[in-house]
Amino acid sequence: MKRMLIPLFVMTGCAVGPNYKPPENTVSEHWVTEGDSSEPVQNDWWESFHDPLLSKYIHEARQHNNDVLTAMSNILQARALRQIEASAFYPQLSALVNATKTYFSKNGPVFSLSTPETSGLPYAVQVPQIQNLFNFLFDASWEIDIFGKTRRKVQAAEAVIGRTIAQKDDILISVFAELARTYMELCAVRERKEIIKENISLLESKSCLIRLQYRLGYVNRIDDESVQAAAFAERAKLPPLESEMYHHIYTISVLIGKPPEALLEELLLYKPLPPLPEKVAVGLRSDLLRRRPDIRKAERELAGATAQIGVAIAQFFPTFSLTGDGGLQSLSIGSLFSPKSLTYAFGGGLNAPIFQGWQYLGNLHARRAEEAAKFTAYAGTVLQALQEAESALMAYNKDLKSLSDTQLETKHQKEATYLVGERNIKGLVSALEVFNAKLQLSGVQLSLLDHELKTRIDLISLYKALGGGWQSS
Repeated sequence: MKRMLIPLFVMTGCAVGPNYKPPENTVSEHWVTEGDSSEPVQNDWWESFHDPLLSKYIHEARQHNNDVLTAMSNILQARALRQIEASAFYPQLSALVNATKTYFSKNGPVFSLSTPETSGLPYAVQVPQIQNLFNFLFDASWEIDIFGKTRRKVQAAEAVIGRTIAQKDDILISVFAELARTYMELCAVRERKEIIKENISLLESKSCLIRLQYRLGYVNRIDDESVQAAAFAERAKLPPLESEMYHHIYTISVLIGKPPEALLEELLLYKPLPPLPEKVAVGLRSDLLRRRPDIRKAERELAGATAQIGVAIAQFFPTFSLTGDGGLQSLSIGSLFSPKSLTYAFGGGLNAPIFQGWQYLGNLHARRAEEAAKFTAYAGTVLQALQEAESALMAYNKDLKSLSDTQLETKHQKEATYLVGERNIKGLVSALEVFNAKLQLSGVQLSLLDHELKTRIDLISLYKALGGGWQSS
């Protein structure tokens, strides 16, 4: 028996099917768009905004976001399934402990006594009529993984684990980006609301001045009606802004795993937009292959498809198994544990496929086609990642230029408003021109706010496209 087992154990080192090799890295290290690649991307990129409240929410989302928790459970499930596949490497052992009491029919063949009429029958004579049987048995079986079917299944299961981990990382990045974007929009809505309130106050003051001038006969009623219409138009903007503000607060609350109303008290307070970081490092472009979870997810799916080809090929080969059982068996409980009660049996088997209607061949073709599809999907994911990162970097660079011009416009408009105020003090211009200059400045400030928000949102999109955030979890 030992001479038979030695070749089997030697053969277990062979696994049929292709061995997986990761796709070669053909991505250039240099960006098409100008960017600082001298340093790697900051993993905890939200810290670059220097906003403690935002950092706090990111931390809570990592711990309590429901999508993230679901992804973590999927990882645990994948690891358990891998353990199930790996269990085939080991012998399967089970125990059987039972006791039976059997009453045999007096007219049945197993109760008839040995007489001239019953001699020569093919069955044994059994007495007494009532029989007790006690069993304490063990059953063992082991399918030897000669051609690597189990090993390929385990490789496929390990690839699923890697895919679920990458999927969790991808969800983390999306949650962090969504939370940061919503937080920026909330800050911008609050600032917009304050600017509009100032506009309403300016228009009301301007209306009072026009009414006074109307009573004195300096202006006509049309001017007052126009200012009143403008004031009501500004007031009409407040309810949608308040609704949008509550929507953002509710969204942030749910993203960190809390009820919608949980953050109302601290987020209804006015807080300006967080400042932009002085420098944004984008790292090497080729780093996207290891940083982007969607690329790692596609690569793990390709690895799993390759392993499944090995499983399909192994089905063409025979399977070898060893079986055995043994234990104690007795008609009396008192003698069950005596040496004479010992019983055992062992053996081996071979199960070879002969004809299954080309089922295994069709399965192999399907697995190879699946591998080809996964490779194409991987290549497409890499190209999509490059497109997203280059586009996001380009958008952020152009945002910085546009923001700089708008900041200069605001600076000059503030200076012009100040000069109009000085000329009014000297009596060179009327107070109405001061109100007009302030309202014009307010419009420029709203435009500046839009550019500041867009720059921050595009920066968040850039960090997301670069695959930053999951590493710190």
